[in-house]
Amino acid sequence: MKIKSENYSKNINFYSRNKNVRKADDIQRRARNVFPVLSPSYIDEFYSSTRLINNLPINLQARMIFKKIDRKLTALRKVTKEPGKYGIEEPSFLRETPNATLLNNIQLLRVGNCEECAATVLAALAANGYYNSQKVYLGLEVQYIDKKTGEISYNEVEPLDHSFVITTLDKENPKEKDKIVIDSWLGFADSISGANARYKKMYKQEDLDNILSYHRSMFRLNMAIKTGKTIDFNDYELHSNIVFYPASSLTENELKQLGTYSRIMYNDLVLPSLTN
Repeated sequence: MKIKSENYSKNINFYSRNKNVRKADDIQRRARNVFPVLSPSYIDEFYSSTRLINNLPINLQARMIFKKIDRKLTALRKVTKEPGKYGIEEPSFLRETPNATLLNNIQLLRVGNCEECAATVLAALAANGYYNSQKVYLGLEVQYIDKKTGEISYNEVEPLDHSFVITTLDKENPKEKDKIVIDSWLGFADSISGANARYKKMYKQEDLDNILSYHRSMFRLNMAIKTGKTIDFNDYELHSNIVFYPASSLTENELKQLGTYSRIMYNDLVLPSLTN
């Protein structure tokens, strides 16, 4: 889904009174420094030169470079998914360490979208000994609530094509307010509420309205199949919210294994306070 790039600044002056959010931001900056990537999706959103306006030479050239970067990312994902298929022999420790091959390919090819950026953040967190972390996806939750009963009659989450990491760092028995969003693709760390506010500004209302329209039709269809009747939308209240839902997660042991590998191979991921 397209985002409103005019509502998001690439140059973020970051400051937070929350020391854990500041630490999380330091970690995501280290991930960006160790794994500098060109992102086709980021370029497409934030760089107007890739848009073919009147077929100007600069736009045509920029578009050619964009396509080259996009092909490079496709190659990275193919080689990472099935290295043996392309004649690449991997040492056993690479095959046994989660995300190790992906990290090596990201650093080698220097391309990646939000999925790859999230992988580098997980590696940076693990390298610093923070294992209570997981990759998540962004979605729009759509609910229709029966006004008479208060019950939820329809509840679906529409993916918004974006991923990032949630962590609690070293918090024991963390609460919702202790969770921190680290979005290396956009280059920020923030609280759950702060990140939610950022994401709400990013998406075009027209695109969100199209999602709501689709789910309105699906709700009508589902209720017609269930009850055999045409529903009256006046009987229902529509709720929609930006939500985070989990991607496939690494276990704590897998994150510890990734952390050991990342500290050895990418020592610059480790914060100075942990190396002294």
